[in-house]
Amino acid sequence: MTDLAAEREIDLGRWKQAAVERWWLVAAGLLAGAVIGALLSLSGGSIYQASVLLAPGQPFSPQGSPVLSYQSSPRAIQQLATSESALKRASRSAGIGIGALRGHVSTQTVSTGASSSTASRGATLIRITVQLHKPKHAEDAANALGRIVVSDTTSSYVKQSITGYTTKIANYQQQLSALQLRIQTLQRAIAVQSLAFLEKLLLVSQLDNAQTRYGTISDNLSLAQQQQTLAQSVELAQVIEQASAVKTTARSRRNSILVGALIGLIAGAIVAIVVDTRARRARSA
Repeated sequence: MTDLAAEREIDLGRWKQAAVERWWLVAAGLLAGAVIGALLSLSGGSIYQASVLLAPGQPFSPQGSPVLSYQSSPRAIQQLATSESALKRASRSAGIGIGALRGHVSTQTVSTGASSSTASRGATLIRITVQLHKPKHAEDAANALGRIVVSDTTSSYVKQSITGYTTKIANYQQQLSALQLRIQTLQRAIAVQSLAFLEKLLLVSQLDNAQTRYGTISDNLSLAQQQQTLAQSVELAQVIEQASAVKTTARSRRNSILVGALIGLIAGAIVAIVVDTRARRARSA
């Protein structure tokens, strides 16, 4: 065992000495590896990354409490954005083959930092990212997936709510117009000087009722408008930011150079050891 350990120490010493004496071989290997790594990083080409930012819809009940639904779940949106059906529709919209999208679409949940559970659900954003070799294709595909997710995650309940609010607003506005005309007519009638006291008292009472009803309907109209705005801006899923392609390298140039240099250094050291061993054998012979 002692002889074997001593022999290994001698071999290691010889290898170290060979690498030092033939340092130019080690340096050449290091340089060649770095150059090859740099060339490989360039040969990998460039890809473009485009991301679209979405706000999932959060439906509310008529009482104002949030309604739990898969359509506002980040996990469900991820499954939808990467589904075969969504990829087919997005590929047709972007004018590319579906094979180019498979495996190149990802989603990320972006939290705005809200603390409560209800607020955090409403404040969660979804980023859909597409990576392709052409910037226009990446942008078109990402935007198409954004539109698909918005369309498929908007429930009929929210759409019906918005339609109902629109109808309410139109009805309230019609009632206010009619009441405004009635109030003006009563005001002109009261202003007649020859009107009897009891008749004028009756008209004043009618005017007071009309003005009270006008105020009530105005409050109802304001509430319906607020509910419609809430449904359109919060309950309805929407695209917050359109996709814009950004160039990114397929391989990291720095990492490729470092790895290539390390491999070249090892290869140069091995060559130096082999050359030194053959030289020793030649001298011995």
